[in-house]
Amino acid sequence: MTYCLGMLCRTGAVFLSDSRTSAGMDNITMRSKMRVYEKPSERVICIMTSGNLSLTQATLALIDDDLVLANNEPASETIMNTQTLYETARYVGTKVRAVEKRDRVALEADGFDFNINLIVGGQIAGMTPEIHLIYPQGNSIHATRDCPFLQIGETKYGKPILDRGFNYETSLSDAVKFGIISIDATMKSNVAVGPPIDLLSMRLIRWWQICGCASMKMIHICRRSGGNGRMES
Repeated sequence: MTYCLGMLCRTGAVFLSDSRTSAGMDNITMRSKMRVYEKPSERVICIMTSGNLSLTQATLALIDDDLVLANNEPASETIMNTQTLYETARYVGTKVRAVEKRDRVALEADGFDFNINLIVGGQIAGMTPEIHLIYPQGNSIHATRDCPFLQIGETKYGKPILDRGFNYETSLSDAVKFGIISIDATMKSNVAVGPPIDLLSMRLIRWWQICGCASMKMIHICRRSGGNGRMES
């Protein structure tokens, strides 16, 4: 099981994910479900995944393959040269469809669903932050001012606190607090969701174009361990 959360507010965006991939009586495994792609002064893209681990890994592998192949084919489309966040979400959706075309029949023949969901968010230079949720079919929805957070995985335990206290006008620091409480409530109620917790706090980035140069404000990534509760940056 998984819990991933993307939160959009006026001053930035917050992304949180747990790391537990299985929780049997004697088989507890951990793996990060957050991947961050960054090109300084141009873009920060965060991808979080839930569902069948082989499917999420295959999707990310196709994205990474495109980055490698682009070294010889600079004009090819990658996650680092899409023009908008919506275009980025559509690009990731095409990778989900590629995996679906290859693996769905074999999975369903053995009684397994094609189970994969992703949250894709971040900011591209000159645009405001966005957060998108991508379905197994490759299509997506995005967070709005009226509905400023998106969840995947085990969502029911962490949603009430967000409904009560979080909105688009919430400060970034308070958004981080609401997110941590939301994921902590989920871990307390479902043993299949567990630490370490990956947290990306991204303040609204302002780009000033001066003679072709650009600068950006703070991006903070940290991981919270389960043993001592400390944050590692």
